[in-house]
Parts: sequence; C-alpha cells; structure tokens
Amino acid sequence: MTFDGMHVEYSALEASASSAEDQQTRIARARDILRAAFDRDRRTLGDDQYGAELENQLPEIENEIFDAFHAYIHALGEGADRLRVSVRNYKLADGDSSAG
Repeated sequence: MTFDGMHVEYSALEASASSAEDQQTRIARARDILRAAFDRDRRTLGDDQYGAELENQLPEIENEIFDAFHAYIHALGEGADRLRVSVRNYKLADGDSSAG
C-alpha cells in the first residue's frame, strides 16, 4: 500500500508481529526455567550470615525479577496485537477485502 510517498509492506508488519509472539514464547519459557531454579534452590543459600541475609532479601528480589518478566511478556503481546491492528487498518484503507 502506498499513500503520498508512504509505502506499507503488510508482510513485514505481519512478520514483526509473529516475531514478537515468538520472542514472547521464548521469554516465557526462560521465566519458567528461572522460576523452577528459584523454587529448587531457594533453601540452599547456606547456613551462615550471608545466606541468611540473602534468604531474607530473596522474596523481594524474586518479585522484582518476575514483575519485569511479566511486564516484558505483556508488552511483547501488546506490540504484536498493535501491529496486526495496523495491518488490518491499512488493508481497510486500501480497500483490501481480506482485512476482515
């Protein structure tokens, strides 16, 4: 589609949306692996003062890490959705009946 010097490649937008979804899946998998590691190793911090201090701080550290994962995964999904909406809107503006 071309508008007064602007050219839109639907396939590029769709590929970017798919790429964001693929990345979302990979990041969610990494999050799950990290969660399992935290769950598995939480009580192996040692019986000294350093282990005890880290054990006290660990819940807040975990919350911050997994909140960041959640926000990033959510942003990737929103980005993919917005790209697909853009494709649909450009197709509608172009009179493409496949815009559905």
